[in-house]
Amino acid sequence: MVANLLFGSMISSYPTFNMLLNCGVIIANTVLLYVVGQIALKDGFKISLSFIFSVMGFIIFILGLFAPQRYEDNLALMAILLIVVFEAIVLTITYIVSKKTN
Repeated sequence: MVANLLFGSMISSYPTFNMLLNCGVIIANTVLLYVVGQIALKDGFKISLSFIFSVMGFIIFILGLFAPQRYEDNLALMAILLIVVFEAIVLTITYIVSKKTN
């Protein structure tokens, strides 16, 4: 997060919109990974979700780098939101499944 803020303030070709978008991406993925580590999940779920969320976080970070600097008609922003919502849904489903198999 700090590196992203520093790069955003030092590199003129890294727009403020994209920097703030990627700060949100970093926060959202950090929260999701923290929740994966804290809730009661089977070990297989914890390991696989941690890996999948890390890879997806990298992908949406790249999307955030190249997203157009507008809210309207921004497909990259919509894709980022859909991926984060998908991750939250997958986490919820795996929590329910882990809870029922105990």
